Amino acid sequence: MAATQTRPGRIESNGGQPPAEARRLRPRRGLPGGRAVVGGLLVAVAAVGIFAAVSGAGRGPDTSYVVAARDVAPGSILSADDLELVAMDLPRVQQSRVFTSLSSVDGAVAVGPMSEGELVQAGALADGADAVVPTFSVSLDEADANAGELQRGDIVQVFATYGSDTAGTTVALSSEARVIGVSTAEETVSESGQIVLRLEVESAEERSAIINATVTGRLAVVRTTGSEDPTTSERFRPPVDPDTAEGASTTTTEASSEEGSGSGSGSGGG
Repeated sequence: MAATQTRPGRIESNGGQPPAEARRLRPRRGLPGGRAVVGGLLVAVAAVGIFAAVSGAGRGPDTSYVVAARDVAPGSILSADDLELVAMDLPRVQQSRVFTSLSSVDGAVAVGPMSEGELVQAGALADGADAVVPTFSVSLDEADANAGELQRGDIVQVFATYGSDTAGTTVALSSEARVIGVSTAEETVSESGQIVLRLEVESAEERSAIINATVTGRLAVVRTTGSEDPTTSERFRPPVDPDTAEGASTTTTEASSEEGSGSGSGSGGG
């Protein structure tokens, strides 16, 4: 049987039918290289880290703290109905001033007002179910209240000034009053430039003196929070110039004499 070569590499038979093509052999794929393995490991580690972070975020805070379950008025004795536990994250420095159990707060007295959801802190409480917290409010100019830069829990000295000019006298009314509330003019019916302080004063005599001074004198407070042993002068009267004092005395004497003469004349005429 004769064969005719028509193109290189291809042989046709006399019948014109090409023979079956030879099987093509391809190289077998090898294992991944070192870089590919390292890259895969990094991707896997990243995926595990993301999963752990998402899982932790879903769990939320691990510690619950005591908050007010409803609005609480100053002087109220706290009970379980006033409190609840809420899970939250707090800075470490703040954790020492709050509570993690309802029983540790039950029976304490609220020094100032608490709003629903407010975190209960140690500085806002008085110890003992039978504690009495006498409180009252005074209105005074911001300039006389540490420029208005007072906050609940501050300790202040309370002074009153009676009279004016060189005849004025300043008297210390309380050496250790506690601020349990501060309201600005925008929050109250006070005049512009004034603030309302809610004070806690233990002494009944001091409370009466402060309340009296709101009518008869001018109040001022000095912030002493953090001072170990703040001193105060019980009474201060400015030194008077001798010439002024002598003139005032003469005028007063002459006026008294004239009043006395007039009274005598009137009596005689009667």
